[in-house]
Amino acid sequence: MSSVHTTFYINSREFTCVRMNAFAANKHLMRLQKIIVPVFGAACGGATSGLADLDIDLEKAVAVISEHLDEQLLESVVLPLFAEARVYHVESKVFIKGPSDIDRVFTSDNLFDLYELVFEVARHQFGPFFVSLASRFGGLAALKPAAS
Repeated sequence: MSSVHTTFYINSREFTCVRMNAFAANKHLMRLQKIIVPVFGAACGGATSGLADLDIDLEKAVAVISEHLDEQLLESVVLPLFAEARVYHVESKVFIKGPSDIDRVFTSDNLFDLYELVFEVARHQFGPFFVSLASRFGGLAALKPAAS
């Protein structure tokens, strides 16, 4: 497991996680592709300007996450990602690995913060991958799924 820690502040609440090793990150990237590719594509407007700093419109990103995240993806993809990344809520001293942990950290009043946390953890884990992809192969517009 990597030892690169990062801290996120979401509505003045402190969360931490670690960067996963390459094998684990790749496994989760494959599982999350249905969410991550549309998020980075839509949030960046298909352009790479600002992507180097991952300056992504959070409102757009969370809207795309909410469109693609369902109960199955939450339990089979997001929670295992959180467990592997050791996502931790500092104030309540809770590692977020399962549904009961979500209930301990979030309420219906701050549920939006969960979606923001999904985005921040994904950006921390996979942002450098997408920056590299965009710099090597051009804009993210090419990554957007074709309209059917």
